[in-house]
Amino acid sequence: MTAFDILFNIVALFLQIPMLIFHSLKIEQYLSSFYPMFNNPDNISTSSNSNSYIQKTFFEPSFEKEPDEDLCAKQEWQNNIISAVDIVDIVHLHGYKVHEHVVQTKDGYLLSIHRILGKTGRVPHNSPVVYFHHGLLTNSELFVLGETTNRCLPFLLVEKGYDVWLGNNRGNKYSRKHLILSSTDERFWNYSLDEFAMFDIPNTIDYILKVTQQSQLSYIGFSQGSAQCLAALSLNHDLNKKINLFIGLSPAMIPRGLNNPICSFLVRSAPELLYRIFGKRAILPSVVFWQKLMGSRLYEKIVDKSLVFLFNWKSGNVGPSQKKVGYPHMFSPSSVKSVVHWFQIIENKRFQMFDEGGASGSKLVYFSGTSMKTNRVASFPTQTITTPCLLIYGKSDMLIDIDKTLDNLSCNVESIGLDDYEHMDTLWSDEVETRVFNKVISKLETIKH
Repeated sequence: MTAFDILFNIVALFLQIPMLIFHSLKIEQYLSSFYPMFNNPDNISTSSNSNSYIQKTFFEPSFEKEPDEDLCAKQEWQNNIISAVDIVDIVHLHGYKVHEHVVQTKDGYLLSIHRILGKTGRVPHNSPVVYFHHGLLTNSELFVLGETTNRCLPFLLVEKGYDVWLGNNRGNKYSRKHLILSSTDERFWNYSLDEFAMFDIPNTIDYILKVTQQSQLSYIGFSQGSAQCLAALSLNHDLNKKINLFIGLSPAMIPRGLNNPICSFLVRSAPELLYRIFGKRAILPSVVFWQKLMGSRLYEKIVDKSLVFLFNWKSGNVGPSQKKVGYPHMFSPSSVKSVVHWFQIIENKRFQMFDEGGASGSKLVYFSGTSMKTNRVASFPTQTITTPCLLIYGKSDMLIDIDKTLDNLSCNVESIGLDDYEHMDTLWSDEVETRVFNKVISKLETIKH
């Protein structure tokens, strides 16, 4: 063993001690109980409005007025978005309605998904369906966090006559139920990108098509939400017939890497090291607790610093008011295993299934009991995808390797690279309407019927 290896073993042990104490005392389970009471969506009746925005009169923002005239109203509206406890609050504050549905996956998870309705609350009939899916460590709220209504793509599509649905992964804020397993059970969190692709995406799409009585829908994925769909399409040939268009915003498939050497070390390490540090359940289980503890300003600064630390994202195209609105709702739990899966993909430079064997492709092996690679897992067979694709990405996004992505696709693909754009810019940039949303809407209009 070299001096370099010994040094990293010492660092690993140093990192493990506080986390081992954290998990041994089950502190994360206590912190995860700090979520506030949620509100009822519009398809569920309520006998009490004491904890709900539903019965309140909303400020519907119109930022075309003189700045001084509308400044106080705008600030009040944004503060209401920041303090919103769930997607029901957020959608209502924009003046729209939301229905909640529950999808049962074939392996027993219960996923809450959200249907966005117009201001009258009328349920669409025979309208073209668009399904949105979020990225890693986020949830359905991500797509309705624009600092104005016009910077929320789902609302723009509702106004154009689309039937809009927002999905959720197992384990996040809205999908912490299973038919048998409790979310405190380690087995509940034993999932990765494989399960998202094999169950969450196809089962959700089948449910939506059944409810809407449509044969096809259009899919818009952000970051991992793109990867999940591409993986699902590669494994499920029939799914290609059900998705008439795939649109990937910042479409992660084979990330180029991480910015920080400590994170790069974790990427190269065996999964067992990451499990020892973070456990085998949820990652980010107590984000609401820490938001409340730090306060909005400190939390915003920490998120900014973290994004630079991990990904070298400067967020120069995202304005202060957008961060103020978006950051408090940005993160949601997922499994540690799902993060490990991405580390495997980054390290092996392949869009592969989760590697359960040996050292899982790692060059640095600690506490795993083996120093040899014992198997080679299959890549997701994305060359078999036939659904047409539109990919919109930032040229300054280190999580996107567009050349490798295109090399892994043989279907009809249109890619649009945006100069100086980073990962979150395809949702939240100051010019997102003209540089991203208009392109998405134009593409959707070409297949609208």
